[in-house]
Amino acid sequence: MLRTLLDRETLRKLANRLTLAAIVWLAVTLSLSFFVIWAFAEITEEVIEGESRRFDRAVLLWIHANFPAWLDAPMRLVTALGYYSVVTPLLAVSVFIFLRRGWRLSATLLLVSTVGGALLTTVLKAVFHRARPEVFDSGYVASFYSFPSGHATVAVGFYGMLTLLVAYRLRGPARWAVAVSGVLLVLLVGFSRLYLGVHYPTDVLAGFLAAPLWVISVGVVYATWVSIRGLRTPETRRKRRRTLR
Repeated sequence: MLRTLLDRETLRKLANRLTLAAIVWLAVTLSLSFFVIWAFAEITEEVIEGESRRFDRAVLLWIHANFPAWLDAPMRLVTALGYYSVVTPLLAVSVFIFLRRGWRLSATLLLVSTVGGALLTTVLKAVFHRARPEVFDSGYVASFYSFPSGHATVAVGFYGMLTLLVAYRLRGPARWAVAVSGVLLVLLVGFSRLYLGVHYPTDVLAGFLAAPLWVISVGVVYATWVSIRGLRTPETRRKRRRTLR
């Protein structure tokens, strides 16, 4: 009888913790989602009405005038990391490694996040039809429409989610090293598009804003699954103990 009451009390505490975690995640997700939607809508409105033109040109000209020419090769290398021809094999290798380690959910989340980001940016580009900037000639040619930046969106969708999944499984300095490296890589991919003059700043900002909403949604699924698994594990252990007895 006492053991049954203790089991119920443990389950009640676990359920309360799960409920609290769900509430916190919901609050954070809603706040970030509203901010992302608001910010993206603001940028989109300015782009459509032409109010961002002066800002976009000024930033591109400043970057072109103040950053050295020897960055051209490194920036071309960095920007290549955002192309589907590079991201696709990296995604395949990452998913394969995750599956070999038994991280099936992580593999699924990374796949969904990356493919979802790519589809999202393709649809948005087709909707807004913004032409590429012609502020200066860097000798680098990019195709398709400009808004939002597909490189920025895919960088967050793939490298951002990969960073989240790997950092989550690490502890201490290793976790921070992975997190900082991932953030820097995403920012560098976005900056490379500005340095090469193939995207406006508002394109990159919109790309950075479009991806988090998708990544946040995928991340919530992951966190919820981890919480539910943590709740079910004690129940499974108790059932096994009772069976052995």
